[in-house]
Amino acid sequence: MVQQSRILAYPEPNRWDLTHLQNFLQNMGDPISGKDGYVWGSVSERKAYSPDLITLCPRQKEDIFSNWVVENALCCLGFKKPSRRHGVIGYEDSAVFRITHGITTILASLIPIASITVLYCIHSMPERLGAMCAFSVLLSLCLIIFTNATRTEVFAITAA
Repeated sequence: MVQQSRILAYPEPNRWDLTHLQNFLQNMGDPISGKDGYVWGSVSERKAYSPDLITLCPRQKEDIFSNWVVENALCCLGFKKPSRRHGVIGYEDSAVFRITHGITTILASLIPIASITVLYCIHSMPERLGAMCAFSVLLSLCLIIFTNATRTEVFAITAA
């Protein structure tokens, strides 16, 4: 029972990784036949993979923005290079995470500067209150998208 509970604790495969595995198998001409050929699903039936499929070494989970860049924007960025281990052309997630961390850091330092500058330039009190509300919403959205902050942390930081 202990072994079974440990196996069930492993995460499901990442959608992006599973899609690429399905594409790879399709390009290979579906080399696995019989019942085992549908363990990972297929290009025509992406969600038809085995319900007990697990990931032994899952992809590192970062914030929403970093995950989006890793999964969607890499085709435009040109990070691909041959792997030392396999010789296959690919990219390292860690390099992308360093870049998204840099973008997030720059954004985190620009938001307070922008809010102070805007509030300095606005002389009307109702407009200042509106700008403060807008910057509070912007801060909350940035915390949700660019960090792994919990709801409690988002409320506390926005209130502060």
